[in-house]
Amino acid sequence: MSHVMVVPESMKATATNLATIGDTLKAANLEAAEPTLAMMPAAADEVSASIAYLFSRQAEEYQKLAGEATAFHERFVQQLTATANTYANAEAANASLLQSLAATSDSVAGGAVAASENALVDLQTMLVGFVVNALILALFWPLIIPGLFFLFWWQSIFFRS
Repeated sequence: MSHVMVVPESMKATATNLATIGDTLKAANLEAAEPTLAMMPAAADEVSASIAYLFSRQAEEYQKLAGEATAFHERFVQQLTATANTYANAEAANASLLQSLAATSDSVAGGAVAASENALVDLQTMLVGFVVNALILALFWPLIIPGLFFLFWWQSIFFRS
């Protein structure tokens, strides 16, 4: 799985720079079009006219290809800008989702903390109960043992089978 690191602001800056380069190339092509498309023959002979015609046709071909390159360049800049906007929107949506999840987890964590505090209080109450029972047993042990003997003796007398 490949990982892609994208910084939308950097992509937008790159698209702006590419648009500037494209505008510069377009201006240079337009400036070069006039002198190259209408080239005048150097002399009044057939060879000069043919060479001027050949250069003019080459200039037309160049302008045609430059127009296609300019159209491609403009589409590329548009796609890069749209992609940067898409990434920025996705990051904003993810940030919003993460913020809502963080808020939810905070409320769940708050509930969990309250539940753990309640459990801690219950445990504390139970431990205090054990300690109190142990103290009662330790203090009244000398009275409990004779009482148990009396109880068993009383049962053996009155409930003989």
